[in-house]
Amino acid sequence: MRVAVAPASEYQLRRRLFDMLSSRLEVSFEPHTPGECQGLRGLIALGGAAEAAREASLCHLSCYQVILSQPIPVAAQSGIAFTSSVAVHRAFRGKTLADSSLINFSRVPDSFESLARVGEETIWAVEQQDGQEHHCVGVDVPVFTEKDFFYNHFRELRWFSMVPLLHFLRGLLGPDGWPAPEPRASFIIDDPNLHHRSYGYIDFEKLANHAAAHNYHATIATVPLDAWYFDRKVADLFQTHKKYISLMMHGVNHVADELARSYKKREALSLLATGLRRIADLESRSGVAVARIMAAPHGAFSELMADVMLRLGYEAACVSLGSLLRWNPERVWRPDLGFAVSQSLGTLAFPVFHRTGLSETNIRLSAFLGHPVIVATHHRDCASNFARLESIANIVNSIGSMRWMGIEDVSRTNFVSKKQNEALHIWPYSRRLAVPLSSEITEVEVCLSPYCGGFTIDLHDHRRDGSGVAVHNIPARHRISNNTLEIFFPPSNAVDYRQVESRSVGVWPVVRRILTEARDRTQPILSLASAR
Repeated sequence: MRVAVAPASEYQLRRRLFDMLSSRLEVSFEPHTPGECQGLRGLIALGGAAEAAREASLCHLSCYQVILSQPIPVAAQSGIAFTSSVAVHRAFRGKTLADSSLINFSRVPDSFESLARVGEETIWAVEQQDGQEHHCVGVDVPVFTEKDFFYNHFRELRWFSMVPLLHFLRGLLGPDGWPAPEPRASFIIDDPNLHHRSYGYIDFEKLANHAAAHNYHATIATVPLDAWYFDRKVADLFQTHKKYISLMMHGVNHVADELARSYKKREALSLLATGLRRIADLESRSGVAVARIMAAPHGAFSELMADVMLRLGYEAACVSLGSLLRWNPERVWRPDLGFAVSQSLGTLAFPVFHRTGLSETNIRLSAFLGHPVIVATHHRDCASNFARLESIANIVNSIGSMRWMGIEDVSRTNFVSKKQNEALHIWPYSRRLAVPLSSEITEVEVCLSPYCGGFTIDLHDHRRDGSGVAVHNIPARHRISNNTLEIFFPPSNAVDYRQVESRSVGVWPVVRRILTEARDRTQPILSLASAR
């Protein structure tokens, strides 16, 4: 789909932004040549291109027009109030959110339908006529510098300038053209273990019942060092309520910067293998599954650990974008950082997808992009009978038909699919996928990704009993069971963690965990005492 940008000088100034969007969307951007509209699907008219916008209207092209005349200053406490128009995405409809980077804007035509306001003035409006849309926006499209990337312009402190543009492109592409997995969500609660039926402000049975009543899922990120003991009744709770509560890994010993240090290769292998060994032992004794997905303690996650984790059998990591940037300052990130569903780190391409905090703005931004909404919390956020979790779950559930699931299921549904006749096209964003198959699908095309070259699976006469099949000349395996196609991209140099020497714990990690757990378990009692 061809979209022109006017004037040509503004296209060149924002070339890095438009190239990034072209890499993620089926859109080709080009500088506008006045008088030439043949073959175009839309036009973006930036500062000083009012004539190009009029030309687009005469040619019956959808147009995105930036208006920069007579800027109006934005008061410090002003929010951007989206209208309840059906033209506004469900993530923003009827909501007021702050963007602290917005210092001024220009007034847009009153004759258009208002989509967003600042105070009493409209900042974004649209006119729809004969199937075409003309958007007028009172803020400019951002300029991407040489080392800039999407996340710099699409996070809690700076986001609005990208929303109308992405909304416009989504409209041009139509419902099948915007690449996004199904809407999914999960809470992650860091630190709790299975030693007792409660941990700090969390009673696991009450948590499961609350999640069932308010439609959410809580993934408990547990520390492998704590896996030496579990309470049988707690383990049974996780088995009984697996739809609402589940487990994942949270570091190995949970010491400072544990997954961001400069280890020697043998040290890193030993540390990470020890974590897997502890979790496997917990699983065998308790019967409770633990996802081989890492929530890095304090977000400290270095790219140097990615290859080691992949070789040992870790499936993925879930780390916030801010933490990835902080702990990998030397890495040169792709311009689409924050736009794609996940990132591949290391020379072997280890999948890392992202979580956010309790920020309503970031939650809505993730939902708008089609990313899984993964909200990181602690036991303290479960005080007052889980009121904070309930509030966030209500926000997420109000956005649309969100499917809540454990973090392993989130990882395995990190793919984009598109059906064309009897063929299903898959774009992977993880190394393990679980793809539902409808009866009319006869062929699956797995597209090129950082994890594997592209290949095609012919489903005619394919065994559906769960038997594994290797892909010829490509490091991939797949199998079909219960109308679900499971695809796995293994590393070429896998290491059996059971064959790696264990790493001694040392005194400090044990002492630290004892002190931390004691603090967390006594905090509700101390809070109650201080309140009296």
